[in-house]
Amino acid sequence: MTKPNSLVVDVKSANKPGMVYVMLSRVQSLDQLNILDAIDPSKITVNDLVMAEAARMWKVSVNRNPCSWMNPATDGVKVCSLNTRSLRKHVEDVRSDPVLLKSHILCLQETWLEVGEEQDGRFQLEGYRAHFTSEGRGKGLAVYVKEGLTILGVTHVSEPNIQLCKIVMGQLDIVTIYRSQDEPFFRAARFLQDLVDCEKDTLVVGDVNYCVKKEENHLSNYLAGAGFRQLVTLPTHIGGGTFND
Repeated sequence: MTKPNSLVVDVKSANKPGMVYVMLSRVQSLDQLNILDAIDPSKITVNDLVMAEAARMWKVSVNRNPCSWMNPATDGVKVCSLNTRSLRKHVEDVRSDPVLLKSHILCLQETWLEVGEEQDGRFQLEGYRAHFTSEGRGKGLAVYVKEGLTILGVTHVSEPNIQLCKIVMGQLDIVTIYRSQDEPFFRAARFLQDLVDCEKDTLVVGDVNYCVKKEENHLSNYLAGAGFRQLVTLPTHIGGGTFND
């Protein structure tokens, strides 16, 4: 929009709530604004319905009512999983996202990083230790573990069409998986089964390229048979499917 050369405002002529706001909002910089006489503060009014709605919105806002994820006092380990579709393109988005950075363990899929590229310092996140499983374009994992969180070990599995990373903790194991569509489900199930310790609680997160609400296969049958329970029930994909286990 072309900037106006100047705007002349007669504040005294305002006779309805919000009218002065509308007048002043027509300029883009103060040097464009010319006010006749002096501003009469009594003319700057707001509709009562607007005030009531603003008060309602503030009362229910996230700022005043943080969910358990955003509340730093919430007990437990916070684990987040996200398909980044190229960490090379979106690392700054991850670095500046206040929701993601509440994670104790942040699991990213489709990093698209080539083997060795993860050594570039720009893929590190302040306050986290990074663990990469890289396989190039359209694939790969990055798992960021909050500094100060005790882990006992990390295991990587890297194949052309499937990558897994297991974080071992005292009472919980976390397995991140990315399965390309070309990876047979029975092989994915076998790789996962080899990593799962049946004597411990295990959280499996990632992108397995099937909707858990619509499809059964070797992998979903293994998970059900091993006693895993689907925790994510809302859609995780723009198409409406729930693709994360």
